[in-house]
Amino acid sequence: MSGYIAPQQPIQPQPPLQPVYQEEKGLTVCGIVGVVFGALGFVLSFIPIINNIAAIFGFIGVILAIVALVGTFRGKKRGKALAIVAAVLSVLAIVITLAMQSAASKAIDEATGVSNSQSSAKGSAKNQPKGDQDMEGDLRTMHVKIVSAVRSNNDYNNQPTVLVTFEWTNNTDKNNSFAVLASPQVFQNGQALDTAIYSENPAGYDSNSDFAEVQPGATGTVTIGYTLKDDSEVTVDVTDLFDLNDSAKVVHKFTV
Repeated sequence: MSGYIAPQQPIQPQPPLQPVYQEEKGLTVCGIVGVVFGALGFVLSFIPIINNIAAIFGFIGVILAIVALVGTFRGKKRGKALAIVAAVLSVLAIVITLAMQSAASKAIDEATGVSNSQSSAKGSAKNQPKGDQDMEGDLRTMHVKIVSAVRSNNDYNNQPTVLVTFEWTNNTDKNNSFAVLASPQVFQNGQALDTAIYSENPAGYDSNSDFAEVQPGATGTVTIGYTLKDDSEVTVDVTDLFDLNDSAKVVHKFTV
């Protein structure tokens, strides 16, 4: 039939298109913190003594860097380059710290003139002096004798003093002084006495004697004054300056 018009279907409204959002990956926090610890460790690693802390920072930085790298490889976080920088800085902090401490230890041995044979024998108990030695004995770097401890002139503050005399023999292979090798101390009532400063030097006192160098095998005399606290007896002891454990000591008590 001409002129027939088919009925039109009603147009169904289309639902609005929903925007598709992609989950944003966060920057790795461990990587950021790892870079901070690594950078601090790297800077501090060049400073003697303080670089012990640098090594700790370095180890923390390495752990954080590993955690950050694992997160980035799994696709949970972004910032792989940051994690790698943290790892590199932290490892450098540890390596430089170990190298600096090794160099410092070698420099101390060279300064004190302790030979390689003496250093290698350090771990052998039979080759090392140990314990307290009364009045005279051997230390790692010297032979020392406490000659006397006698009452002396008052110091610049008019306080009583005791003048202690030492004789020592340089057992290293380089010229050295008593001040560089020895750690002398005087105690009274269990407390260490301060070094005396004289306004007028007493007889037999040489203020520079502990800094005077002697050759290997030579013997020197050292006089040091200490400010007394009272009239009780004093205990004089001498150890090696670099012996942190005070494994060997020359000691004696004096009445002043």
